[in-house]
Amino acid sequence: MSKIDESENAGESGAIEFCAPEHAEAAAPAAPEKKRVIKSVKSRMGLSYLTYAVVLLTLLWTTFFIFLYSIYGQLQTSEFRDVGREASAIFPIRADDLSMRYYVERIKHSAREDGVSAAVFEVDGDGDLRVLFSVDSMGNVKDESTEAFEIIMSELRLDDIFTKRDEPRIADTSIGTFMLYGSTHDVLIGQNVKSTAYLLIVKPYEIFNAQTMKIIYVLIFGTLVVLALAVAFSVFASKFQTRRLVDFSQKAKRLADGDFNVVFTGGGYEEYDNLAHALNSAKDELKKTEKMQRDIIANVSHDIRTPLTMIKGYAEMLRDMPLGEKKRISTADVIISEADRLTALVGDVMNYSKLSSGVAEFKFENTNVSHIAKSVLAQFDIFVERDGVVFRTEIEKNALARCDKARIEQVLYNLLGNAINYCGDDKTVILRVTNIDGGVRVEVSDHGNGIAADELEAVWDRYYRAERATRAVVGSGLGLSICKNILIAHGASYGVRSELGEGTTFWFELARGK
Repeated sequence: MSKIDESENAGESGAIEFCAPEHAEAAAPAAPEKKRVIKSVKSRMGLSYLTYAVVLLTLLWTTFFIFLYSIYGQLQTSEFRDVGREASAIFPIRADDLSMRYYVERIKHSAREDGVSAAVFEVDGDGDLRVLFSVDSMGNVKDESTEAFEIIMSELRLDDIFTKRDEPRIADTSIGTFMLYGSTHDVLIGQNVKSTAYLLIVKPYEIFNAQTMKIIYVLIFGTLVVLALAVAFSVFASKFQTRRLVDFSQKAKRLADGDFNVVFTGGGYEEYDNLAHALNSAKDELKKTEKMQRDIIANVSHDIRTPLTMIKGYAEMLRDMPLGEKKRISTADVIISEADRLTALVGDVMNYSKLSSGVAEFKFENTNVSHIAKSVLAQFDIFVERDGVVFRTEIEKNALARCDKARIEQVLYNLLGNAINYCGDDKTVILRVTNIDGGVRVEVSDHGNGIAADELEAVWDRYYRAERATRAVVGSGLGLSICKNILIAHGASYGVRSELGEGTTFWFELARGK
């Protein structure tokens, strides 16, 4: 689009200036669209919500198992170490019945509270084990070893269990994995006899025990509930958030079918409001375009019908009526004139079509605009002789600019023709060509009735005609629109200023030639 700036000239009541871009950028070829399995935005949004929920649940389960295998295992080991250290700390110094009974009671209490098994034994000179007593995890005391104790001691070396003091170890056996805590103690038997007693505390090492399985069951149930809620939320949220898009889509289809009464609303959301504003603007432009298309068809049909009627009528006259030489020549002149008019009309339509669609070709070269102005002005001598039009010129020499000579001739021809149509009672048209900083400025002025300020923007539109013409307006009505497109292609600034009762000036500026 052209950029519109209001003129700051204090002496002018109304002026419109347009600055066209220097170069029109060619549209890049559109990349091929990817084929999507899920084409509905609502379905994709719902799937996104559901995927988000699944990712969160996956992170939850991953975190849980990391905690279970690392932190929970460390907690078990730490608690077991505390039990072992406490049992080791209170081991009796003397192996008499009273001390041992008291110690057994303490071990029984710890076994029931912490779910551990314990055994106190001695090793004779032959390396045989003699169990002094054992306590199972229920607090039951025996004077002999248990089956689990026998298997553990047969599969593990004594040194492996009792080398690290105050530190538990985890051992795999044929009957399972166990945490083991072993300590050795010097005890007195009788008065002076010393013996070595061994304390072994055992507890099954189970990550998936009854407690953790309860937690897992709760998590599974919670996961199913969350998934069900996530599905329901995804369906509801995607439907709620895309209902505005659905509304846009339905109204856009109605608009495509020609219903220009649709109104797009954004519902208070900034992005939707912006989209609604853009669609409403597009709708208004489409409405204008459709009206212009109807106007083009109506105007072109009318403009073509008139010369065709004239040509047909005068041709029939030549065929059917006996005419003298003078009448025959005048009749033929009318036919030729109307044919020229029809040719010019078709040419304007074709030029406008090419320029507006961007397929017209331009040949830019260094050109003397002064010569172009004088050459075009010479084509209007007929109006001087026939209608008394007065042309005043202020053309500087060597006004060099880089432009397409033929196209600028067309611009000047259209502007001068337009000025003649609206030149006023003095029938004066002024053409100025002046050198300015960085380029050449061309102005075409008349002393007609002028154009109202609220109509200045519309003068460049196709088939716009002011209602203040002082003579019968001739032409296709596309002249100024063609000028506009040519000047935009040149990257030229252009505009119009006018004052009611004083006249109008059309101007444009071309870049300096090198």
